[in-house]
Amino acid sequence: MESLIEYYYDIKVISIKKINEDDYFIQSDNGYYVLSLLYEDIINIERIIDVLNKTNINYHLLLINKENNLFFVYEEKKYCLLKVRCDNNKIDLLNNIKVEGKSDWPDIWSKRIDYYEKQVDEIIEDKSIKYAIQYYIGLTEIAIHFGNELKSIYPNVEYSINHKRLNIPINLLEYYNPLNMIVDIDIRDLAEYFKLTFFEDILTEAELLNMIGKYKLNEEKANYLFLRLLYPSYFFNLYDNYIETKEIDNKMVLYIKKSKDYESLLSNVYNKLILNYNIRINLWFIKFQH
Repeated sequence: MESLIEYYYDIKVISIKKINEDDYFIQSDNGYYVLSLLYEDIINIERIIDVLNKTNINYHLLLINKENNLFFVYEEKKYCLLKVRCDNNKIDLLNNIKVEGKSDWPDIWSKRIDYYEKQVDEIIEDKSIKYAIQYYIGLTEIAIHFGNELKSIYPNVEYSINHKRLNIPINLLEYYNPLNMIVDIDIRDLAEYFKLTFFEDILTEAELLNMIGKYKLNEEKANYLFLRLLYPSYFFNLYDNYIETKEIDNKMVLYIKKSKDYESLLSNVYNKLILNYNIRINLWFIKFQH
């Protein structure tokens, strides 16, 4: 990999370290870089970069290689090299950047659980994981039902730049990487941060409820926030890795054990939101989940 980077970008690699499944951190003779896998059309990334260029946010710079392309191909995978901004030492809320967008959470979620349901009997050997995935599939089916209702009630929602995945604690190398950014409903990052800080024991329930109260919401945003909190992305992200490696992450076990506590938290979030907003989602499903 070092030789490819040196060939395509004319930089001398001093060290290269894997950050996660998709990214590498590189030290060179003239600064720091991130090498990232490109999964989607580069046009979508360029659109996000065009928006970021109109702000003062120091995202990582996507570099053009010697063949005048924004990526190179290695072993049938596309890679992009980004120059790290050295002055990134704080988190700017990207969801303040409003853009035009389009998203269909219920459709995306339906396709995901259809894929999982085909694997349950053929791939999953651990009984506790098999039981857990059925629970989270059931939770997702409920979220899909309510999501379809919200689409008809709120046909026009606000979009902003969010992240495909957030990790706790937030990693600035990932946070400011435009390849990790996505145009989506503007409460996505807030909801994902909320879920992770709960399951990772970063914030208490009181702190989480207080955090919800600090954000300026309207009826539409409050409903979509609660919908996103229902969706168990926190478990599915770990489950995807389990399917690939067949290794049970300790976090999966912890998250499963905290499922009832999270349902209780959802109930408290709901009770807080209905004080100020007409929440179209109800909580009848919780008592049926266990």
